[in-house]
Amino acid sequence: MKHFAVIGNPIAHSLSPIMQQAAIQHLQLDAIYTRKKLSEEAFDQEIKEWLRSDIDGFNVTIPFKERIIPYLDEIDDFALKCGAVNTVVRYGNKWTGFNTDGQGFLEGLAEKRPVKESDHVLIVGAGGASKGIYLALKQAHNCEVSVTNRTVAKAEQMLEPGSQDRAISLKEAAKQLSKFTIIIQTTSVGLNPEKADLPLQLDLLAPGTLVADIIYNPFETAFLQEAKKKRCNNAKRPCNVR
Repeated sequence: MKHFAVIGNPIAHSLSPIMQQAAIQHLQLDAIYTRKKLSEEAFDQEIKEWLRSDIDGFNVTIPFKERIIPYLDEIDDFALKCGAVNTVVRYGNKWTGFNTDGQGFLEGLAEKRPVKESDHVLIVGAGGASKGIYLALKQAHNCEVSVTNRTVAKAEQMLEPGSQDRAISLKEAAKQLSKFTIIIQTTSVGLNPEKADLPLQLDLLAPGTLVADIIYNPFETAFLQEAKKKRCNNAKRPCNVR
């Protein structure tokens, strides 16, 4: 029997085992899919033990999408370019990392409406998932993209060399919010349904803006609830495993 899983911290909230096990049963595969919490402090030791286990492949979620890379034998070109891995597969005795965040998100977004060249996209956050989404956007669409993050320097590192894209502060993004036609929330803010924290103030959000949050549990984050008040077009389709 094959054994697959998702690793992260936190991980108890993840619905991946339910969704993936349903797919496994539908395809009549001899496999199981579980979840594993790894320590942030002891990650270096625990990931080595994990890779020596009988696991056949696994997904990676926050906060390990970037930290996993040095422990893999090979990295897919797309994952290498965006500097983040969300899927790891064992081929023989070697581990290969892939990034499906960007393509998965764009497929979900297309169900709501296709991205146009005239769109001005704002990505909130500069972590592993945002890198995959940004790169997939740039490869598939010739639209303008801005990235906002608490640390602007980290957002700058995401941008394609020579592009007209911008890295801006959260304060600046809030001031310019009305000019964006698509807003993609990629941070972990919102994972706790008991908190109503927003990664970005939405006071100037224009009605009709397409707003997406990559968090799927809770189904509607405080960010999407606030966007709904502004009569925005919310897209609820996860781009990655959480």
